[in-house]
Amino acid sequence: MPFYSINRALMDERSFDGAAGNDGMVSQPPLIVTMTGEVFQPVRLYYHVHDMHMVHRIFQKMSCMDFDEADNRWAWLYDGEARPLKFRKSYGSIPKAMRPIVLGSFYSRVDDEMHLDIGSIERATKAVVFFDKHVDRSVAEVKHVAIYNKLFSSKADHPGSNFDRLFSGIKVEEIDARTEAKIERLREAAKSGRLPGIELEPGFELVEAFPVNFYEEGVRQLETSLQMRQVVAMQRCRGNEDFSLADVVKTMISHLHQ
Repeated sequence: MPFYSINRALMDERSFDGAAGNDGMVSQPPLIVTMTGEVFQPVRLYYHVHDMHMVHRIFQKMSCMDFDEADNRWAWLYDGEARPLKFRKSYGSIPKAMRPIVLGSFYSRVDDEMHLDIGSIERATKAVVFFDKHVDRSVAEVKHVAIYNKLFSSKADHPGSNFDRLFSGIKVEEIDARTEAKIERLREAAKSGRLPGIELEPGFELVEAFPVNFYEEGVRQLETSLQMRQVVAMQRCRGNEDFSLADVVKTMISHLHQ
């Protein structure tokens, strides 16, 4: 069974609008969603920059990039080169008066690093592929991702376009792949029908960071990793406070063996 099906089984769509279903489920507060229809969940993509001057030159030539002097950021707009990207809600569904909307924001404080703050896991994975096509890897490479494992139902809690206060504790040089590697071994063991000889310990971290591995694995692994975190965030938002990645993996394994 593909992870998408498992993900949908764990993330009841009623959670998106807070409406009670016919089964008498207690109504949940509506979650904040983006203008393109995805559940709002902060993600930060970390890029290693080889040539910042060239990054600026490339962005200046792209009609979907706009430099915001007030916030010292490059805004990634849902326009121009980015307009063909498909989200839950189409470009045409966005009111003309609100176009172009901002998909994400690039910030940089040093010449060899920049990060993209973006409001959904779907936008994040599309951004990785999109900017790989438009910015040569000799100029900049995406290396790591951080995700805030909490969903928002109050606009007062919305962090805005800059996620510094959410990800201030992340030190890129300290990010390692141990948890991701363990999850991947569990996936491979489950696919092969072997009983995994390792266990993922229960636990929860509000902020997680790990390598993107896009150049080695493609975008699918990143999609799955982020989806798994959103499943945990959704379940905890619905009151399952002990739910963790270990529960997601167990669900995946049980479905694969059915």
